[in-house]
Amino acid sequence: MMPVYALLRLARLAAFCIAGFAVWEAALPVYRSSLALGLVDPVSLAQYRLAFASTGAFRNEIETAIAADDYDYAGSLYKLAVQEGHHLPMDLGERAEGTLLRRAFVTGSGVASGFVFGSIDSGSEIAGSVTSDLIGFGDLRDFSVEGLKLVGGGDYDPVLLTLSGVGLGLTAATYGTAGAAGVADAGLAVVKNVRRAGRMSRPFAAYLTKTAGRVVDTKLLRREIATAADEGALGLSRARTIAARVIDPKAASSLVDDARVLGEIGTAGGPRAAFQALSLADGPSDLRRLQRVGLHFGDGTTAVMKFLGRSLLTIGWELYALTAALAGLAASLALFAIRQVIKVLLFPFRRQLQPVFKLASVI
Repeated sequence: MMPVYALLRLARLAAFCIAGFAVWEAALPVYRSSLALGLVDPVSLAQYRLAFASTGAFRNEIETAIAADDYDYAGSLYKLAVQEGHHLPMDLGERAEGTLLRRAFVTGSGVASGFVFGSIDSGSEIAGSVTSDLIGFGDLRDFSVEGLKLVGGGDYDPVLLTLSGVGLGLTAATYGTAGAAGVADAGLAVVKNVRRAGRMSRPFAAYLTKTAGRVVDTKLLRREIATAADEGALGLSRARTIAARVIDPKAASSLVDDARVLGEIGTAGGPRAAFQALSLADGPSDLRRLQRVGLHFGDGTTAVMKFLGRSLLTIGWELYALTAALAGLAASLALFAIRQVIKVLLFPFRRQLQPVFKLASVI
């Protein structure tokens, strides 16, 4: 019987090896998809990352922001570092705030640049760029430019054309309420400006390109813009009328939903937080996870997102190892529980099944 028991013990060892390999294979896609048994809630993950970030990392990032005249980010990050218990020099906080004259100059020039040219290199430029879209100037500019390219047979950006068309053509009735329209319109402005600046991830850009193809009737749009151009009457009112005709509201609903999420991030953390979220997201699901971060951190959202980057959405190997260990522990406990249940059920028949009990103790 001894060789039999020895073989059974080898079989048990092999079974544990196979189980360990299975746990590894199961945990790897969990790591890649950033879902670790519910541990990777985006807010909890952000808090974990911030708790283990070094004082030096905060200091270096603040210095870099000051050198770039990005006082909004520098000041917000300094406050965040202090909240996390890091001891930073007082003079660093003062330099992060900047002088009143310097901040006024940077903010004023940034708003003007963003409003006219759609640049988004700083918080003030973002504010100007979004404002230009919310009053219709930016949407009219992009809709006209891309539409005329379409009519002339040139290379046009279907995503910019669609987003500006949606911004012009969809009304409060389409969004549901006037308030929802304002939030979604702000989100559309963010998407359009990030797209134009080329700061959108490839997966998200591909998603938008695919969606844009279903939203706009390009044949009808080509005719409408050609007619308006011949009449010399492609103003804001005419552009809105054309956009309302060529946009399919049902097909645009997914874009509107995504825009509403971005708008809510912007409402919680400011326009720059929405821009930062869109630069990090690879798709709509990422946006909704970052929305939770925005709702939790409020005014500090931009600092959290910019400082942590994509680590907000992916777990590191240390958390992956923890997840794999927990999965292995769960498997071991389950096996132990099964063995005990079998023993309890068969206990009344222990005399007749003594050889089975012996085998079970080995397995």
